[in-house]
Amino acid sequence: MAYGVSSINQQVLNHTSQSENSSQLDMIFFSDLIQASGPSGTSPVQGGVFYLQNANGGGSNNNNTSHFVGFGITASHGTCAISTGTTSNSTGYAAIDTALNILPGIPTPSAGLVTKYEYEALIRTDSTIFDNSTRFGYFRIGFMQAITGTPTDGVYFDFTVDGTTLDTTWNVAFASGPATRSRYNTGVSVAINKTYRMYLCVEVNSAGTYTTTFKIKNLTDNTNTEGTATPSDNAHYPSAATDYMGPAITTSKQTLTHALATFLFIDYIACRIRRPLTREILIFS
Repeated sequence: MAYGVSSINQQVLNHTSQSENSSQLDMIFFSDLIQASGPSGTSPVQGGVFYLQNANGGGSNNNNTSHFVGFGITASHGTCAISTGTTSNSTGYAAIDTALNILPGIPTPSAGLVTKYEYEALIRTDSTIFDNSTRFGYFRIGFMQAITGTPTDGVYFDFTVDGTTLDTTWNVAFASGPATRSRYNTGVSVAINKTYRMYLCVEVNSAGTYTTTFKIKNLTDNTNTEGTATPSDNAHYPSAATDYMGPAITTSKQTLTHALATFLFIDYIACRIRRPLTREILIFS
């Protein structure tokens, strides 16, 4: 299946025309997760862009009938479930990602250009999620430098329960180095058996002004929350000079050793990268 889809009905990451500037890159990744068997290691999930990584008991399951039923026939084509696994430890994880150093931090463009990183995914929680008594762990969705531990670079949705951080809602995390990290509470509850459309956009203009927009639609309850997220300090935005990251979605056990699997179901993953280049591409001239 090709990377892009066209539809007259609310396209994913609606297309905008090319800038017609050889110093501007527009690039779209898309996967509907249609695959006969679950990938592992260096095998692609679809099309050679997104890959599964898992270890310590974590794993995945593709195109399970019950997962189609959960999303509903109007939502899913392919699906993938990533799981922390049933091995008794505090480190079981699974993730779908690209290379985690594929993108620089957020570069400030020159006049007439734009930097805009967008990530979107349709996900569904299981009948159990991370809690403060029996299972610690996290869900993370967006741009990040690492899929295990705490990313030192990135902008991403974060739901973490580890005995110290006790989230009940989706947060937007900003990180540029281990000591420069903050989170913004979206106020949107994370609950069991819910389908969420998660959209995150980070952009910066030529004046160096950052804007981070989130849109979280709870399709189960038909609620829609949109807003802008800000770090406690703009220095927490990943720096184009020193930081690198990639699009990813990940779940992992954390801190508390247990043998309880926690699932995150995924219907599709999409992202669009618009950023300035320092090279000329003749085919776009």
